[in-house]
Amino acid sequence: MQIHSASETGLILIRDSALLPLNLSLNCTPFTRGWRAIQDLDSYAFGLKMKEKNWSFVRLGLQRKVRVVGLAAQGTLQRGVDRILDDLKGRRFNSLEIYIIVFRRFWGITYLGISANLRHVQDNASA
Repeated sequence: MQIHSASETGLILIRDSALLPLNLSLNCTPFTRGWRAIQDLDSYAFGLKMKEKNWSFVRLGLQRKVRVVGLAAQGTLQRGVDRILDDLKGRRFNSLEIYIIVFRRFWGITYLGISANLRHVQDNASA
């Protein structure tokens, strides 16, 4: 997976154990332990796909932000997301929307700023 450019929106992570609609075709790649990244769909497109199946892609209203020291590399993004997920242990959600990724330098130190929203995929019939 490529590192996304500054202020790109809509990188969606889905928990491996998430219940999803039958016959849903997603192109996913492993991202971090227990989570995979959806390729080729941003949050808007994924939400439309869920709506077509009579499912919802709900924003839970909880936002997390982290800064991770390191170069603009996939490992730095993964470390940041792991910190967010560690902070959210025990909460009920099955997806995460990474909506801002910014590379900055401060006094010669490069860091990555990551913002994320908790999301949940659910069947409208059981909501």
